[in-house]
Amino acid sequence: MNFFFNLFQTEGFPPRWYCGSGWAEEPEVGWLHIVADVVTFLAYIAIPCVLAFFVLKREELVFPNIFWLFAAFIVSCGFVHLVEAIIFWFPVYRLSAILKVVTAIASTATVLAMIRVMPAAIALPGIADMNRRLRGEVQRREEIQKELEHNNEELREFTASVLNREDRISELKQEVNHLLQELGRASKYMNQS
Repeated sequence: MNFFFNLFQTEGFPPRWYCGSGWAEEPEVGWLHIVADVVTFLAYIAIPCVLAFFVLKREELVFPNIFWLFAAFIVSCGFVHLVEAIIFWFPVYRLSAILKVVTAIASTATVLAMIRVMPAAIALPGIADMNRRLRGEVQRREEIQKELEHNNEELREFTASVLNREDRISELKQEVNHLLQELGRASKYMNQS
């Protein structure tokens, strides 16, 4: 329990600058570590922000919890790098150890979650497969549309043919009536046009 109460205590631990003579002889090596760790920290904080933006904007995301686990894992990695840079001046090795344990837990949880969802993720259709299915559906609908247009044209032609026959029948009735009148007989089709 003392470990946690002394998390920020530095007694007994020298700053990294004073660990060995190499840092004094080649301080640029220390600064390379510091700059790389700080830049890595900044990137490791930016990546989860981008992931969070993506997860919050994407409504149909299949495995959103995996993204949150990645974010936790990456943030914890980032803080490990930040503390590694700070240790050059303030030897908070206990805090560093805790952050590394948190990172180990987050990393392990992420790996286990990835293993668990991997079969389902592999089974998801890819973009190429979805595009192929969509093209097939579009082609099928275009064929149905052409068939409907062809059937409509046949129906129009049939309707026109029926109307033409009706007109011709009317004409024939009038001719029959006219002939019957000439022969002095009663019209058969008086009330019909």
